[in-house]
Amino acid sequence: METLQKVSPLYMAFQRLSYAVSTFFTSRLNPLYHLGAIAVFLLVVDALSGIYLFFFYSIDPQTSHASVEAISSSFIGNIMRGIHRYSSDALILTTLAHMIHVIITDRFRMFRWVAWVTGVATLLIFLAIGVSGYILVWDTRAQLTGLLTAKFFSFLPVFGDALMSAFLGSDIKYLGGLFRILLFAHIALTILIVFTLWIHVMRNARPRLIPPRFLYITITLLLILLSIIFPAKSDPPAYINKLPFEMSVDWFYLFGYPLLKYIPMSANWLFFLGFFAFLFLFPWLIKGKRNPPAHIDFEKCTGCEQCYIDCPYEAITMKDFEDKKKAVLNESKCAGCGICVGSCSVQAIDIPTFPIEEVIKGVSQESPSYVAFRCPFSALPPKRKDLLTFTLPCAGALNTYYAEEILRRGVKGIVIISCEYEDCYFREGNKWLEERYERKRRPILRKRVEGGRILVLEAPYVKSIEREVEEFINSSKEGREVKVVPSGRLNYAFASLVISLPIFLFYPLTTHKVSFYPKEKSAVVLSFKYRSSPVVEVYKEEGKGLKHMQTQLAIVKERSPVRVEFYEGGKLVYSKVFNPRGIRKDASVFVYEELLLPPGKHSLRVRLEETKGKREVKEVKLDAHLKAKDSLLITYDEDSGGFVVLR
Repeated sequence: METLQKVSPLYMAFQRLSYAVSTFFTSRLNPLYHLGAIAVFLLVVDALSGIYLFFFYSIDPQTSHASVEAISSSFIGNIMRGIHRYSSDALILTTLAHMIHVIITDRFRMFRWVAWVTGVATLLIFLAIGVSGYILVWDTRAQLTGLLTAKFFSFLPVFGDALMSAFLGSDIKYLGGLFRILLFAHIALTILIVFTLWIHVMRNARPRLIPPRFLYITITLLLILLSIIFPAKSDPPAYINKLPFEMSVDWFYLFGYPLLKYIPMSANWLFFLGFFAFLFLFPWLIKGKRNPPAHIDFEKCTGCEQCYIDCPYEAITMKDFEDKKKAVLNESKCAGCGICVGSCSVQAIDIPTFPIEEVIKGVSQESPSYVAFRCPFSALPPKRKDLLTFTLPCAGALNTYYAEEILRRGVKGIVIISCEYEDCYFREGNKWLEERYERKRRPILRKRVEGGRILVLEAPYVKSIEREVEEFINSSKEGREVKVVPSGRLNYAFASLVISLPIFLFYPLTTHKVSFYPKEKSAVVLSFKYRSSPVVEVYKEEGKGLKHMQTQLAIVKERSPVRVEFYEGGKLVYSKVFNPRGIRKDASVFVYEELLLPPGKHSLRVRLEETKGKREVKEVKLDAHLKAKDSLLITYDEDSGGFVVLR
């Protein structure tokens, strides 16, 4: 028999935690086993509450903050806004927990790589939606979030300083246009998630998209309660001509933003690209063992379709062969779980990791009183002379006919040990196992078999099952029904308390104030668009006529770069050349720069000089008294052709 996977120490640690949770949730309601379904449910709640808010939201940045505050002023609106905020945070937390669970339980490699890659892509989309949603509120958090995001993208030449000028400048119409793009992106990305989630689960025959009723009702009630006790609040309204120094950070979505003030932008990009590239490539960075695929005997196959129905990964399809359907295996999708072996009524499927002939031969030779079957991730039975143990790739591979055959050979009883109900490594093996042995699913345990001679235990690797096995051995074995022993017992009060603990952490984790500029400083911001003079080059028109009849053409190739200089107290403290935008460098120049100064009186001078063409010079001088956390905006008015100072 080929060797199977082994339980890693990390997996064992997780099983200890999950089994402890199952003791008061039961394995069927354990939230650690439903993280993917909970994330989908939270996404639906988030989308529905967002649709409600959209009906009352004003896209105009001059009134958007007031419209959000108006929503919060009503009882229903306040609850819906809170649900939208906290379900978004819960979505990120649950998605990250789901990813960690997938890594720990080794469910991201080989045949599962598609689900992993699309899951990482979905996480990126979640973050983009959250950031755009925060900007649309247009409070100081929105302005600073937008400004920091624009700085991040300004590192790329295609964006430059144009985006930053939208969040801190003098042209509110430019910001309004950007708001429309953000709202469209917010909606479009939400729709895109449907597509990525479809790919995420497409290799699963029956993906779990809805958590158990107890979980989704409890989560919904807790979100409503949290929204009432701790309403979602905005920061103060934003002003396009004023730089905010601090904001409330939502650590679920804006966790990377504090890095922008500590490390260079190039390092931020390196960290961002490196981290997500690592996540995308993660399934191929760690080698793992894959079970060999199953084998289907076409001569024996009757085309009953049960293996096709039961396969968790759609690795089996039904095809016509001489007017008769036969099961066909796609080895690239096969996980080597052997669930199809347990599904076949005529034993037409076998798998190298569970050679039934060798198992039956071993039982005949050893003549044990009891036989135990377990998967690699379930509990180990106690060592007894009268108990012979076999390990299967999955408990679901134990066909009911195999159990019947073993019982006919003088064995008093069979113990089948599986993972906890919702935590099967291969998703549905223990579920189909229990239904077959409870005579609810084909191939059913035949009526002539005494069900009392079979015990099915749901027990993880870290659990001791010595007591349960001893009780079974010492029992009378009477009765027609197979005894199935699940994990845990639901404790409504304690289970609700456990779910509420992370949810009630959302408020402090979304209202924590963080300063992005030194509070003891003041700021002078240069933010404007300038259309510089054209650079004209003269060409002679080629022709066949006489030389004096040939004309000269003035062709505008590009516009002049500009040099911006900033003087404080007559001393040059800043100088930089800004180039026109566009492939041909014939568009306007966008200038954005933040200069931090100590509070007090300052004699300031800004000078703009074109470096080519007409070499025009623009200049402004002013005396300013700046306070701590105060900002001064210097912009340029194209209509008047001069600088404008805004406070």
